[in-house]
Amino acid sequence: MSMHAYHGDPQLRQQVIDQLYGLEHAGRWEHRPLYWNGEVGSVVGSLLQSDDLDRWEADFGLPKWLALAIDSMVAGNSTLGVAWGIHLLQGIPPGMPMDTVGSRTLLELLKGKTHGLHGLEAAAGLAEALEGVAALHAARLEGQDVDGARWRKARRAAVEQTNARDPGSVAAAVGSCIEAAAWDPTQSRSAVSDTLRGWMNARIAANMADYPWSKADEDDMTQVLGALHEEDKASREPGDTEYTNVFLLLEQKHPEKAKRLRAFYRYQRNQYAKQWRQAALALQNILHAADGSAPAALIPRKHLFANPARAAMSISPDGQWLAWLADGDGVMNIWAAPSSNPQEARQITRDARRGIQGFHWTYLPGMLLFSQDRDGDENFQLFGADLTDGSLRALTPATPGVRTGVQSVSRQRREEIAIVSNARDARFFDVHVLHLRTGQMQCVQENTGFAGFVLDDQYGVRLAVRNTQDGGSQWLRRDAAGAWQPWQVFSAEDGRSSGPSHFDAEGTTLYAYDSRGRDTAALVAIDWDSGTISVLAEDPRADIGGMLTDAASHRPLAYGVTYERFKLHMLDEALWLDIETLDDAAGNGEWRMTARTEDDQRWIVALSSDTRPSSTWLYDRQARTLRHLMDLRPRLTWAPLARMQPVVIPARDGLPLVSYLTVPVDADAGDLRAANPLPLVLLVHGGPWSRDAFGFNPMHQWLANRGYAVLSVNFRGSTGFGKRFVNAADGEWGRKMDEDLDDAVAWALQRGIADPQRLAIFGGSYGGYAVLSALTRYPSRYACGIDVVGPSNLETLLASIPAYWEADRVRQHRALGDPSTEEGLAQLRDRSPLHRAAQIRTPLLIAQGANDPRVKQAESEQMVAALRQNGIAVTYALYTDEGHGFVREANRMSFNALCEDFLSRHLGGRAEAWSEADYPGHSLLLAQHSARQVA
Repeated sequence: MSMHAYHGDPQLRQQVIDQLYGLEHAGRWEHRPLYWNGEVGSVVGSLLQSDDLDRWEADFGLPKWLALAIDSMVAGNSTLGVAWGIHLLQGIPPGMPMDTVGSRTLLELLKGKTHGLHGLEAAAGLAEALEGVAALHAARLEGQDVDGARWRKARRAAVEQTNARDPGSVAAAVGSCIEAAAWDPTQSRSAVSDTLRGWMNARIAANMADYPWSKADEDDMTQVLGALHEEDKASREPGDTEYTNVFLLLEQKHPEKAKRLRAFYRYQRNQYAKQWRQAALALQNILHAADGSAPAALIPRKHLFANPARAAMSISPDGQWLAWLADGDGVMNIWAAPSSNPQEARQITRDARRGIQGFHWTYLPGMLLFSQDRDGDENFQLFGADLTDGSLRALTPATPGVRTGVQSVSRQRREEIAIVSNARDARFFDVHVLHLRTGQMQCVQENTGFAGFVLDDQYGVRLAVRNTQDGGSQWLRRDAAGAWQPWQVFSAEDGRSSGPSHFDAEGTTLYAYDSRGRDTAALVAIDWDSGTISVLAEDPRADIGGMLTDAASHRPLAYGVTYERFKLHMLDEALWLDIETLDDAAGNGEWRMTARTEDDQRWIVALSSDTRPSSTWLYDRQARTLRHLMDLRPRLTWAPLARMQPVVIPARDGLPLVSYLTVPVDADAGDLRAANPLPLVLLVHGGPWSRDAFGFNPMHQWLANRGYAVLSVNFRGSTGFGKRFVNAADGEWGRKMDEDLDDAVAWALQRGIADPQRLAIFGGSYGGYAVLSALTRYPSRYACGIDVVGPSNLETLLASIPAYWEADRVRQHRALGDPSTEEGLAQLRDRSPLHRAAQIRTPLLIAQGANDPRVKQAESEQMVAALRQNGIAVTYALYTDEGHGFVREANRMSFNALCEDFLSRHLGGRAEAWSEADYPGHSLLLAQHSARQVA
């Protein structure tokens, strides 16, 4: 293939990238730079089918240093390096002039506001050396000629100052980075790659200096390992030279020291993985900024919000099949392929309306389950798909008003599944066992008022949960006569933070989350016979959230905790090699095991970070290898994505609010700082009993790319931060919960991040309520607001919620107000934005799904009517085939375009042009009112 047109021909560029991805999927790579052996090679070698860098310049029109930098990503990380190298090549802006990009890259690595050394050189006493080198690159960027003598002089100064530092110190690492940059990149092919490595090592050295591992620890460990080696050597027969691994001896004789050493090595490996990833991101971001475009390139909305390329990939229990969601007939459908040949994919479902949102495997070979509702009404019907012949069949009837869901799937009863259905009584879900081959269904537990049940592996209904009149809960078990009797009792304070998880395979131990006697929920094991409770794990700042269990016994092996960021902790040391391997692969991001085979030898693992959308990998536990399967959004690999920064903001009463800030790439001035005050969008999560978390967030990326600072706040009532935090929201809708959001905005204003004249608030569900409430309580604070399916009247909300929420009604009354009492009714009216609609002074966009079963259409329409009556500028967007949120691609895309236009008009950010014709098939009915101004 001729490469001459690559740099300026988008079509040919895509052909090249597709070729590289094909080689990546086939695993045809050699992890060393500038390599080609006639069959396999590095990224550059495979493109050229040669290791001749002169051909790289001739065929691509790209500098030699870039070839070496791309291949360095491959050599530096055997798991993800290939993908990084491809992404770097893919991300070079078409037609970008390359003559000064090398010096711009090195200057940014040395002292750029985003990617520079950020004071490490000053702490090392090397500021003068850095400035000398930086001045030469700055001169080149100004078009000056810099002769070789000046480069040599700067290099000698850097070397002399570096040699005066202790070898192995942070200062020495910083000096090596400066020394590597003291070359003209047009003359040195390794200047950028060597500087990147030095930049990475300097950051690693600085981070390692903060780790609690001193020189004394190093000396002690060396002495202990040496003594073990000598001891092992002395114990052997003459001539026996097969010494025992000294680290195994350390495990046996000094387990605590071994644990510390493993932790140190793990931290060190994680630092290397993290900084390799940071180096790749830094180079990618610098290349994007180097084409002279300011601000960063506009990311097309479709790259963020259109249906993903592929999603939710999973492996069957027998390991024979892979299945995933992908576009088919214009919506997301289920696709599948043999795991041995993923290229033989075929579409399984043929939905053409709202698409399929997920699926479950069964233990029957090749059979999976999926559910569908009608236009967002959330009354789900259950279906089965046989991948061996592609046949589909309904497993439950399509009865209006009936909702069905999967309760559990057990390897002990492979031809059956347990489901729940409210067909008998719309308020409560009975438990049934459904035979997958015959379709016969047997009710095994009528629900007379319980919130839920826990089954064992034989589908025995062993535990029932019932909410009590005070807002607490009881866990019940059957007595000898089969009657349900209270077993574990939880107060209202513990009710939301505690709950059962599952039984072990023998049915003798119940695993659960329990906050009794502590603020945060611990992971506990409860002996079924004696009731003895054993605490397996707890954390002082956050509830235990999720666990990784043994596939056969269901015993917890690891557990997760999320305060600012998710962290997985081991309970069983047998997992440490797996966790280390996957931690290394994730680098500065995170990983999740989303599916696994029944023999537990192959895992489906999702890797992601705040600047990296999810990618899916097949992890072989025996070989400790990862095979790339799919990227959620491959078209974002080149995009100038902005980092997400966690921050804990104190509320006015001292409650810590874990929050997340994203600022535009070109306005990032360091940790929690912006180059200048920015328009800010406050994103409010729904629930409110949920939380925001660190990671890739398309809303944050979208808004930051348009020029906004974005702030998400875990206000009181958010889950995961202990019972005191979640219960602090009871009775505080429209009061302290609003104040938490206001305190977060005040924090952003005080730090100079936000422009006080350009603030917006944007939220859905409870977040939509928070938008309406904030605009009525603080009418001069925001320039505009966007409410998506938010309740406006708490009285009508509670009167119209789905019947199957009945079991949780007492807790809703405790949180919002009890409409059966005068005091409660007065509180509901006082906290309802509808009754304060006349206070709103700013333009408002309200969006609603016509079939929403939770927040009815009337909630939005009564607010729109009140605003229009008071002459308030309001835009009302109704989607006639949606429910509680917008699922169909055409609807989702048109709504985001509408929001972007609205925010641009009122905050001044950037917007991508659009028209309704861009989204054929959307159901948007749009109404505007412009008594004051066009909204």
